[in-house]
Amino acid sequence: MSEVIIFAMFGVFLGVTVGAIPGLSGDMAIALLLPFVYKLDPVPALGMLIGIYKGSMFGGAISAISFGVPGTPAAVVTMEDGYPAKKNGYPKKAMLTALYSSVTGDFFSTLLLIFLALPLASVSLQFGPVEFFALYVFAMMMIALLVQGGMKKGIVAAGIGLFIGCIGMDPVIGTTRLIFGISRLRGGIPLIPLLVGIFAVSELMIQFAKEWYRSRSKKIKELSGLSKEGGYDPSKDIMSFKVYLSTLKATLIGSAMGTFIGALPGAGSSLAAYVSYGAARRSSSHPEQFGKGILEGVAAPEAGNSATCGASMIPLLTFGIPGSATAALIGAALIMQGINPGPLVFQENTLIMFTLFVVIFYASVMNLGFGYALIPLYAKIAMVKPRFLFPSVFLFALIGTYASRNSVTDVWILLVAGLLGVLLRKGRFPLGPLVLAFIIGPGAEKALRQALLIGGGEWSVLFKSPIAIGFYVISVVSIILLTRFQKKLA
Repeated sequence: MSEVIIFAMFGVFLGVTVGAIPGLSGDMAIALLLPFVYKLDPVPALGMLIGIYKGSMFGGAISAISFGVPGTPAAVVTMEDGYPAKKNGYPKKAMLTALYSSVTGDFFSTLLLIFLALPLASVSLQFGPVEFFALYVFAMMMIALLVQGGMKKGIVAAGIGLFIGCIGMDPVIGTTRLIFGISRLRGGIPLIPLLVGIFAVSELMIQFAKEWYRSRSKKIKELSGLSKEGGYDPSKDIMSFKVYLSTLKATLIGSAMGTFIGALPGAGSSLAAYVSYGAARRSSSHPEQFGKGILEGVAAPEAGNSATCGASMIPLLTFGIPGSATAALIGAALIMQGINPGPLVFQENTLIMFTLFVVIFYASVMNLGFGYALIPLYAKIAMVKPRFLFPSVFLFALIGTYASRNSVTDVWILLVAGLLGVLLRKGRFPLGPLVLAFIIGPGAEKALRQALLIGGGEWSVLFKSPIAIGFYVISVVSIILLTRFQKKLA
């Protein structure tokens, strides 16, 4: 057990650290460490990855509050009030509000995960190929629709992921397809180089290009320093239980919103942060102060994005469908350890799963402890010069990818995936739908083919199950409602 604790602690520390550094993220750290998961036992490996997941959710707020530069995409919302609060002379209050709200939201969703995962897994045991295909249809609709960047781009990204997932061997008749004459693609696109390339290498390429341009133009902005208006008075910047209670309503709103959104496949922490912030502002007695440094504006998005951690694991563990891109990476780690997420995961790996629940709680406590003790250090780490950081991380990605299978082909796939990620990022296409569709696409195809075999090739078999019809109806209704909602926002 001591080994598990050590790896979980290391994961939380690493997660907060990479979250605090603009340009790095928890997704990137998890993707980079996937090749090394092979060398660890399941529980220590998963404890480390979940620690990174939880730590990075809070870590993004550190640079957002300290310098006005969000460490993660979800921290953009935290910056709206966090950075003004710092300039108003309350950096410590803002930072600790972010920490306590983040941990509260995390605990909230973790409790829900523990109480709902097993009952839902029992229900999913009643599903056959027809029901699972309908569930996959619903999941892919949510993946495409509930993303930042627009419905059309979400659908395109999901389509690219499905296409990549079809490369290799046909799952039923065993013939090769879409390999374009490249024999080394017969086994399909490997998971590790694709994930590391899409998440890590693409971001490193973009950040390196930005840093090169900044050094060439010599237009480096000053990102730190308190407002000249009033200065900093430590006696007024004191966090207390009373201050926490004043933000509790916003924290609970964010926790509830984040848990609900996190359980929807593809929604992600950024959407949870935006929705939580908006809901807290509408319910606040001081809505006019949002955007000017009010602590409620820090508490709500931080609780919201952290609440997605446990919630996004619910569909992963019960149905094998990740609730977020990060959950997809953790699902990949489970598969690499010989654990197949889905209805049978609790029956086949009972001890590992319940030990994992304990580790998840422990990681939350560690997040609180590390965050409280080391916030000043993390704020300094956020200013590490990119020209030293990015080449080291890129080299780590290359070595880790090659070491996973000792394959030069994997390195080429890594680089191609990185270039694809750059093109998608530049076109503002979300990466989450691509990765999620790549992972669940083969399962959807297998369920469809099995259902058609059972029905003798008749497509009507897909509409003979009440559960399946329910999922189709929910999918259609969701499309209509979300389309109208997005039009109102436009």
